[in-house]
Amino acid sequence: MEIYILSQIITVLYYGILSLSYLLKDRNKILTANFVAHIGQTSAMAMLNGYTGAAMSAIMMARDLILLIQEKQKAKGKTINERFDVAVLIITIALVIVLTIFTYNGLLSLLSVVATLITTFALWQKDVKRYKILGVVAGILWLAYNIFINSIMGIILEIILVISSIIGCIKEFKKSK
Repeated sequence: MEIYILSQIITVLYYGILSLSYLLKDRNKILTANFVAHIGQTSAMAMLNGYTGAAMSAIMMARDLILLIQEKQKAKGKTINERFDVAVLIITIALVIVLTIFTYNGLLSLLSVVATLITTFALWQKDVKRYKILGVVAGILWLAYNIFINSIMGIILEIILVISSIIGCIKEFKKSK
């Protein structure tokens, strides 16, 4: 029971950070917030025996770190090698497949896999608006995954995150008008 309570405390922390990421406008800040949040998400999901979700969170953490490093290189005026970018994307997808095979726990465990692929696609497009729109879709999938792993705080907070991502989308659309 103590592990469950600790997982729920960590869940509250990482969802707070993820909610903030949907309200941010700067890509570097979004990636940094996501990286920090995925550290907590990986830990909390592993504590709940949600190993597919934990594996996907670890992949997202690595993905966010690579994208953040690329953004910092761009800020220094360096160009990003497109081949490297494609290679990282292919490696990310390969890791998703391999880790899914090892952590598969029924069809519902695939919800985290699809959510990870959606957010990876959104981030690789480097379009904040698309990131926010697809964040709503990914959020709904993570909500279903939290139900699957019985994370009460995950369920409650994912609902809040989906609402935050909808607000972020509305703000982005108002800004572009």
